Amino acid sequence: MALKIGIRAHDLCEKQTPEALASRLDEHGFSYVQLVFNKALAPFSYDDAFVKQVAGALEAKKINVAMLGAYFNPVHSDPEVVKKGIENFKANLRIAHAFGHPYVGSETGSYNDSPWTYNPKNQTEEGYQQSKKAFVELARYAESIGQDITIEGAWGHVMYAPKVLKRLVDELNSPRVHVTLDLYNYLYEGNFEERDAIFEEACHLFKDQIKIIHLKDAKLVNGKLVQLAPGQGDFHYALMLETIKNECPNATLIFEGVKGDDIDTSYRYLESLISPK
Repeated sequence: MALKIGIRAHDLCEKQTPEALASRLDEHGFSYVQLVFNKALAPFSYDDAFVKQVAGALEAKKINVAMLGAYFNPVHSDPEVVKKGIENFKANLRIAHAFGHPYVGSETGSYNDSPWTYNPKNQTEEGYQQSKKAFVELARYAESIGQDITIEGAWGHVMYAPKVLKRLVDELNSPRVHVTLDLYNYLYEGNFEERDAIFEEACHLFKDQIKIIHLKDAKLVNGKLVQLAPGQGDFHYALMLETIKNECPNATLIFEGVKGDDIDTSYRYLESLISPK
């Protein structure tokens, strides 16, 4: 089973030159990356010359950009913050062609401005409609320039369950709208034991609309949900990989929040499941 595995660039190294970033990715054997310009690169800009420099450095090491991260909070209390988030997302859509047309992604926001955590208002129709408004604008813009977006749900955010995100994707009704799946994001202490069913539900609902899958792990420690690197927690990765193979085999798997020595350890763990000796 051949899988495309990558990492979020700023988990590997923060604020590097394009050449240094490409070298670090190559050292760890990654052929795919999720790239957030302002977190992974320094100094950074969206100017043509700099974008070409970044694209050239990655291409020289045969590294593909799976997704440009342009995460913002569509339901932030300050309309100017929302406006700037949308503008940054559109800027990433405009440069995507330089990287072979990767997806540009965001989550769906929380009425807790920062950090984006659970707020009862998130799970209301008002929240849904306010978040949807931003993605309608982004979907139509993506259509107009021939680029693609991906949307990520989370229990603490407005699209708090796979079925709620499915409603949004269906209502956007655009061939340019796709999905990022992060099992950890859909979990909290009250549904952790349902993690397998939640993952299978999401994969079944979206199938090949899932373009990015974030790789994390977790366990309950003293009743609290704790994020861990893949292979260190209670996620059933053998089952998850089989589900991916059956439902969304073309998705790119991205380590998120995995750092230091855990990067190589988790990589070897996944390889042992994909190609057991």
